[in-house]
Amino acid sequence: MSQSSSSLPAAPDDVLRAAGVTFRVHPHPPVRTAEDVRRETGLSVADSVKTLVFTADDDRVFLVAFPGLARLGYGRLARAVGVPRSRLRPAGEEVLRSLGMEPGGVSPVCGAPGVTVVFDAAVPGMGTVYCGSGRADRSLEVAAADLLRLAGDPLVADVADVADAPVGPGARTERPDKTERPDKDEEPRPGARTPSSG
Repeated sequence: MSQSSSSLPAAPDDVLRAAGVTFRVHPHPPVRTAEDVRRETGLSVADSVKTLVFTADDDRVFLVAFPGLARLGYGRLARAVGVPRSRLRPAGEEVLRSLGMEPGGVSPVCGAPGVTVVFDAAVPGMGTVYCGSGRADRSLEVAAADLLRLAGDPLVADVADVADAPVGPGARTERPDKTERPDKDEEPRPGARTPSSG
């Protein structure tokens, strides 16, 4: 699956620029973990969106974005995307390269076609966030609403445990109960899919 640089998808900052989105680039030493982010960048992990890449046996690729202090629920993710947990796997570096990204810099903004972007339900309420730029030595500062808008047809679902993780000023840190959720016919955000809306 080797690709030349000319066949790689547009870098996340190029996608943002082309869409006219306001954002900032924060250069820093290369990072791979939340501890690296804390130590090396000076950026708030509580105001960050972590993105992981998964593949399914049928070659589908999922970018999964969730609050930086939260833990991903693999079973929740599998249910949200309709894939048995045993067939959902973390993507290797070759898949990251095909997306024009590197470990430590994975972004929810992706110029590659056919990628499903999944946002944890807490992300839309986070305001301005820090996220990967595609490179491990730069982070992007951008409005969470713009991330969702640029994802095209994102899936928004409860995929992470955020109960003990503060996720930014004014953001909800606990899951809403069923009475606070939108009706089946009502979308949580224009254009966003939920597991029940397919």
